[in-house]
Amino acid sequence: MNARPTSSQVLALVLALLVLAAGTVPLATPAAAAAPDAQDEAADLLRGAQRVQRTTRDTLRVFGGGNSCDGARFVAYKRSNREPDTVDQWYVVSQLWADATLLSADPSRVKGATVRQNSRGQRIPAWDEDDARCHVDKGFVFLDRLWDQDDGGYYPRSNASGNKVTRQSQFADDNALAGLALLAAADAADDNFSRDYYVYAAIQEAEYLTESGLWDDTFGGGFWWSTGRGDSDEGKPAQSNALAALFFARLYAVTGDPTYRDRAFVTITWLDGHLFDNSRNLYRWSVRYQRPSERAGGEVRSDRYFNYDQSIAIEAQLLIGTMDGNPERAARAKAMGEAIHAAFWNREKGGYNLEAGVEQVYTSYAAWTSFGHLALHAVDGQSKWLQMVRANGLALATTAVEADGGYALRYFRCLDPNLAACAGGNRGKTVVDRTRDTAAQAWAQHLQTALARRLVARRP
Repeated sequence: MNARPTSSQVLALVLALLVLAAGTVPLATPAAAAAPDAQDEAADLLRGAQRVQRTTRDTLRVFGGGNSCDGARFVAYKRSNREPDTVDQWYVVSQLWADATLLSADPSRVKGATVRQNSRGQRIPAWDEDDARCHVDKGFVFLDRLWDQDDGGYYPRSNASGNKVTRQSQFADDNALAGLALLAAADAADDNFSRDYYVYAAIQEAEYLTESGLWDDTFGGGFWWSTGRGDSDEGKPAQSNALAALFFARLYAVTGDPTYRDRAFVTITWLDGHLFDNSRNLYRWSVRYQRPSERAGGEVRSDRYFNYDQSIAIEAQLLIGTMDGNPERAARAKAMGEAIHAAFWNREKGGYNLEAGVEQVYTSYAAWTSFGHLALHAVDGQSKWLQMVRANGLALATTAVEADGGYALRYFRCLDPNLAACAGGNRGKTVVDRTRDTAAQAWAQHLQTALARRLVARRP
């Protein structure tokens, strides 16, 4: 998934992309197009992740004083180059999770590595592990400014300095995502104090989710999207509940506290019972009130489906399956892994559309979709899952990557003549929105690192 893959990678990945576009996935890549050595491919991917990380810092990072991480009070990341005065909590969390995952990668492949910047041979500075740890630590220092000191939980956004915080609502998915990032930071920590701090902060997130009222008995249980508790079409969505189930399961794995195991079971059981569509092997977007603005009316289950919801749920099903030994969880996850491609693959450019039936690929959500396939490969070792990941990564690198190694926000088919991007004969064509968006960079970086780690592990 590097901007400039090796010739052997290109051959293997193009084959995978063409096969996937045709709607079939072979169990093995033919020998004539064999992928490069896994160790070399992993090293290339890690260098690619470093490059994305560097471009994110160069274009979107905010220092709280000083001109380096070491001298700054905090580190944050702008929502985008078009909205430079806004910082979104879940964008920052996504970047911190990606950075923590890169820290946890094999250090012999990361420390001191460099990567070519472009065809003229310029190079980014050597990757610095201490500086990378500083960025994670001080990123969470910034997020402390968004934490509700009275009742817990993160608020969703602020200005770039964190002194003007949007406090109207809090969101279940934002906070579950933060819990997962905190656990990743704990895993990447190089001392017991830091590890214990991050685990403690993750426990605080779990307590917030449990005690905030975001879970209630409406519709038989489930987490609301926000503290508005049903006042919008999101209602109780799949992604909020899948993230919470995954977070509780991982927190149980770290702490051994059965309370979190039980919360994971209850959440995934509700999700399966209320939002899983057996006819499509996918989770519906949400369940909501018939009249959300009034919080009234009957239960309405959405007929919309989103790509990354499925990926999160696959990871949750597989992990919870190791806790209760239920083989149906892995079977469901595998069926979903196949269904993702049929429902979301962008037929013109490749990559996973955000919404089934809508030809629009967001870099962040498309990259996130591949994490379910990586989790499936970790369980059964079938090469088809890695082929799906590679094909997705190649599509993003082919269509969305920029000259400096960063990624565009999205690419989509122009159908709205009122959009500036669709003017000048572009209507009906696929165009690229080149907004530099932190979430896009974070999830592209994260996917490159996660694929590298899977390649090195290779077998279940």
